[in-house]
Amino acid sequence: MRANATRLSARCCQLTRTSLDPGYVECREALKLPKKRRFSFAEMYTINMCLEECNYIGSGYIEVDPPYRLDMVRVRRNLEQILPQPQETSVPFMFNAYIKCEAYRAQHTARFALHLPEIEFIEEKCNPFALHVTICVRIHAMQKCPTEFYTNSSECRMAQDYFTRCVDDIESNVA
Repeated sequence: MRANATRLSARCCQLTRTSLDPGYVECREALKLPKKRRFSFAEMYTINMCLEECNYIGSGYIEVDPPYRLDMVRVRRNLEQILPQPQETSVPFMFNAYIKCEAYRAQHTARFALHLPEIEFIEEKCNPFALHVTICVRIHAMQKCPTEFYTNSSECRMAQDYFTRCVDDIESNVA
């Protein structure tokens, strides 16, 4: 159930689809990943960590160097450019998700400790901050996706049920 719920999360809430953000394509190309290779879980985690960091830096969400903090003016500006209508719903929902998730990550830093192996095709180490915020935003969106952006299918109801019952509620875990 967990694997299906995770795979479905991006499909079920339209607001979390990576296709909304063109920066992902550029970042994937910049990584120069090996072709026709199946990646291990650790490799995929590292690839996603580097993709998110690249996209956050490219979008101006974070600076290149620590300490990492979201630039909320740029986050809002980008959301206004990429999110679907009605933006009276989509932009505030996602903007608030970024605010909550940055706070959630700061308050629960120990939960995000990583010890990933070196991966030969990743030339520079990437920081997990952007990936952690993105995972949190997707979880929050899956738990509370606005009705007009939610795909109401049996698969999506199963995924939403999983994220609601089995994963921390982001809102109730932010002081």
